[in-house]
Amino acid sequence: MTIKEALQAVISESNQPYAVTYAKAALELGGSSKGIIACTRAKIEVNHEVTGDMMIGEELQVQILYVISNLSYWRGERAREVKAFLKNASKEVTK
Repeated sequence: MTIKEALQAVISESNQPYAVTYAKAALELGGSSKGIIACTRAKIEVNHEVTGDMMIGEELQVQILYVISNLSYWRGERAREVKAFLKNASKEVTK
């Protein structure tokens, strides 16, 4: 599994809206200086100029930690697999 695949799994398989938003940002905001996460009572979304590039380095590490911290209610074998991978990846991404 790659970081990109794990983030895509969060987006498509989890039911955690904040984690999904942070995962989308990690995949789409790389190099963007104009991205913001907008939150209303009805929903949250990423508003930015899409670069199509995944974040890298420390920026990606922090984003992964945001994703992980918002996955506490995602359960099951797949959830455990993805969360464990992301936890390990967050430690390795800046080495």
